[in-house]
Amino acid sequence: MGTGTILIIDDDLGVLSTLSEILEMEGYSTVAQAVNGLEGLEKYKELRPDLVLMDMDMPVMDGYESSREIKAFDPDANILVLTGNPTAIQAKKTLEEGYAAILLKKPVKWAELGRIIRSHCTLAA
Repeated sequence: MGTGTILIIDDDLGVLSTLSEILEMEGYSTVAQAVNGLEGLEKYKELRPDLVLMDMDMPVMDGYESSREIKAFDPDANILVLTGNPTAIQAKKTLEEGYAAILLKKPVKWAELGRIIRSHCTLAA
């Protein structure tokens, strides 16, 4: 069970809703949402979450650009990429250039995602 703040950035409202519900049931204190990379960047600056779950293919600002901007603002930002196309150039660049800690292919099983969230971030106890 976690207690930290998580920001989910994804233009798929079903993904936002499902992940938010699961994370809240797991006890994370704040689960914020953004539907594109620019909104995600603004929410990151406002909330300074413990973890970001980032989609790649989004309108306005994609996940690569948003991850890059978040890391420029906060080099210690902890970003996990969830994408339907992990072989896409932008997804690979996000990982290779150090903007994301891990790249996961959607759909991801909750057990795997929960384990990864717990192992890749230091959420407040």
